[in-house]
Amino acid sequence: MQVPGTIEAVIAEFDRTEEPLDTHAIQAALSSARTRLEDKIATGDAWADLVAFAVQAEQEDRPPWNTYFGPMGSGTDADGSDLYFPDIRHLTPDIVAHWEQRADAVSHPVMKARYADLVWDLSRNAANRRPDVRFARLAIDNYIASVADGRNADDHDDVEALKRALQLATSIGHGERIGIVKEMMLARFQVEVEKTGWWHYLYDALTTNRKAGLNSDQKSDLVAGLEKVLARFMADETFDPHGAERVASRLLPFYSAGEDFDSVKRVGLAVSEAFEKIATAGSRMQAMAWLQTAAEFARRAGDGERLKRLRVEREAAIRGSASEMKSFSYRQEIKKSEIEDVLNILVDDGNWQQTLFNIAAEFITPKQELRYRAEEGAATSPLMSMMTMSVIADDHVAAQVGGDDDGDGGLYRYADFARQSNRIFLSKALDAAVERHKLSPEEIAAFVQRTELFSDFALVIAGIRAWIEGDYVKCLFVLVPQIEDAFRNVARSVGESVTKEKRGQKGWEVSLNLGDLLSMEKVKAEVGEDIHFWIRAIFADARGMNLRNLVAHGLASREAATYYNCELVIHSMLMLGAYTDVAAACIHKAEAREKRRAETEVLKELEEDELNAEDFLIAVEDEMEGQSMLGQQDELCAERPWQRRRPER
Repeated sequence: MQVPGTIEAVIAEFDRTEEPLDTHAIQAALSSARTRLEDKIATGDAWADLVAFAVQAEQEDRPPWNTYFGPMGSGTDADGSDLYFPDIRHLTPDIVAHWEQRADAVSHPVMKARYADLVWDLSRNAANRRPDVRFARLAIDNYIASVADGRNADDHDDVEALKRALQLATSIGHGERIGIVKEMMLARFQVEVEKTGWWHYLYDALTTNRKAGLNSDQKSDLVAGLEKVLARFMADETFDPHGAERVASRLLPFYSAGEDFDSVKRVGLAVSEAFEKIATAGSRMQAMAWLQTAAEFARRAGDGERLKRLRVEREAAIRGSASEMKSFSYRQEIKKSEIEDVLNILVDDGNWQQTLFNIAAEFITPKQELRYRAEEGAATSPLMSMMTMSVIADDHVAAQVGGDDDGDGGLYRYADFARQSNRIFLSKALDAAVERHKLSPEEIAAFVQRTELFSDFALVIAGIRAWIEGDYVKCLFVLVPQIEDAFRNVARSVGESVTKEKRGQKGWEVSLNLGDLLSMEKVKAEVGEDIHFWIRAIFADARGMNLRNLVAHGLASREAATYYNCELVIHSMLMLGAYTDVAAACIHKAEAREKRRAETEVLKELEEDELNAEDFLIAVEDEMEGQSMLGQQDELCAERPWQRRRPER
């Protein structure tokens, strides 16, 4: 490997210094030197030293290799392939051999530890060979020296060096080095306790690594240090409930394991009281979160009465938070001609059943389309997509949407956007279907009952009549339970039991609720994932509208009985009346939209290459002609100008 002279000069300069050294400073200097070179290819000889200081420590849970050293960042390119910065997949055996030479040649302990540790950590993946254990020992000794001689740039680097030294020493089972590092960490822990510094990193590293071999006296010293920090966070002049929470999260497991329940109660109540104190001084929205933490630590302390009181206080805070919330809206006009175009596509003047099916199939957004919109939203608004949002009910947090552990949770938000953007079109389409075909409740109910999923046909007729006549309270409270009844019959049709044991009553049974029924894989397979998700989002998930649970538990207020909610119920019943064909239509719709996206991408490539794309554009427009315009309009905030009445026959 021919290392450029400018790179060698940077390495030599940092190696000679007697000052504390920061690996980021080395990286910056090497990057600047490499930038000035003519040859800047990523795997060139100038890259070997740069990547050594560009990688990030403590990346064991990150791709691509889950090694201690890993990329600082990652992303995806245009075709969806993974990208890493720096991309350690480009490391070669020659680069690893270069690091070995550097580890033996340099003298500064910070640099020597880094090169030696890189050899030990990355040789298997980069060079496909087992590293010599002497590099692990070399790294340990120089991590120790960097701390003992004050050669690291700051306290955090000292703590990180000690943690890594302990990790390496225990991994190779070197008792003497384990002992040295452990004593240094215990002493440094007390220093960090006194200045409320990096004590938590040292405590975690020592107590979670069983091979560290802490004795009872050493554990007691650590706990005494935590108690000192806790007392500082609880003092008036240095009051910090969040700091106290961090301490308690470490003290409580220790005291619980030792069955010291008096200490568990003392610590838990102290943190609970601290959060209650700031909750009383903050806004109601702040109190929602802080009282939740206060209640959690009351539970851990075993104080049931306090827990009950804090829950009541939190419910009051949630109710009060409504006055602190702000509404955000925007208005976009939809032309009458646009609505008429949609109705001309959906309403078949010669076949009322075809009209109802068109409405059923058109106003459901396939789950794959929701995924695409979520991915597009994450690309355009990455910060917003990572934020967890709370769904606030009257007096409690009903759900939290988003976050790494929520899976498809974010899709509920995009399903809501889709429903809102289509609401005026759905309303006008249902109006047109009833008026043009002069439909009676019995006729609509007959379409709904084509699949024989509804047990009480008379109730279905009564609910639909209430909708036509504008009695939305009756419509909502009659028809929502019929959706649950329909899925109970779906479960029966695929051979599933629709009852379960009653909790606390041996031998008693109760009927499964809609959430239970939707959790059955056979039910999901029967109706298809698109209808399954759409129904769950409207009726049976707190991340969505949750209409079934609001109605069933007496939580639905008069304001819930709107024409919009009732039209969603009617649309859902129409879907269930032809669910096999609607499911097939959803699949076709998703495939067609994916095809159009692919064509659009091809068109973009043609335009970027400055090719004549006119013929291609004409072909695309011809294919798209006649396609529905639904699902592409923004939300329109409009009041219903009239109540629906059943037309005269």
